[in-house]
Amino acid sequence: MPSRSVTWRGYSLQLTTPPRKTSAHDKGAQVGSLIFKNPPPQPKFHRRSIEKALAFRNVAADKGREQADIRGIVGDDDLSRKVRSIAWYHTIELPGGIVTPGQFDHRELVQNYGFPASLEGKRALDVATFNGFWAFHMESLGAEVVAIDLDDPRDWDFPEPVAKELRATESGEERIGSGFEVAHEALGSKVRRIGRSVYDLDPETDGTFDFVHCGDVLVHLRDPLRALERIRAVTTGELLLSDGIDLVPRGGSWGPPIQYLGGWDDVVWWVPSLDALAQLVIDAGFRDVKVNTVYNLAKTYETSGFWRASLTAVV
Repeated sequence: MPSRSVTWRGYSLQLTTPPRKTSAHDKGAQVGSLIFKNPPPQPKFHRRSIEKALAFRNVAADKGREQADIRGIVGDDDLSRKVRSIAWYHTIELPGGIVTPGQFDHRELVQNYGFPASLEGKRALDVATFNGFWAFHMESLGAEVVAIDLDDPRDWDFPEPVAKELRATESGEERIGSGFEVAHEALGSKVRRIGRSVYDLDPETDGTFDFVHCGDVLVHLRDPLRALERIRAVTTGELLLSDGIDLVPRGGSWGPPIQYLGGWDDVVWWVPSLDALAQLVIDAGFRDVKVNTVYNLAKTYETSGFWRASLTAVV
């Protein structure tokens, strides 16, 4: 039976995966009985605003360029000009003292995140690499790194009404890989980036990997379990996964709960409890799951953010 190693708040436990809970009949009910529970009156549900669903992209771009001004990236050299032209997701240290104005600064998190001390001689994969912070870190640990991500923001897992609207428009947007290319060249990196969806990972095409990193991806996917299954198909060693969680989840009568949000705000589809996130990993075919840390990382221009968990899983 699969098990999970959980280390959190000073306690270390090895847990077997619990069986799925089954619903119990109300006490006193007759076999085969039918029971109704009338809910209170509810308002009609309406489709969410497509414009609001897309607004976060412009906000992120504006905030990114605002941060570039605040952080004083004002040089006239080629690298400074390129950095100022991009809305960065990751904060990355580049040569010449230039630090990209990312929405997230993971640098202080690295030591608690769960990476091994060395990846020397390993083949590693970074899923949804964006600007490449974690891919470049794995390269610094000695790994041969492949990084995948989508190229066009229109290919994100938007709800179908939003996706339909985007398919009818010209792209006209910054490619997802533009920041990666700038950092890759500046760092002299050998990481190989491939325009690929996590859903399309295939050992026949991509080979297999000793170490896989996947960060802040599952909450943005319509089908997180299928994504994890594709990751499992190319993993021969370990998966280091971090993603958003509900820190104080409501109880679920059928097991660990996952909240459904539908992808309308920030393309967030689901927020699982910590147990549900671990269960998803095991259900995708991994064996043991260890909790490395639970953390809250705010955007560089905010004071609080999503709660996240970093997990290590083995095959």
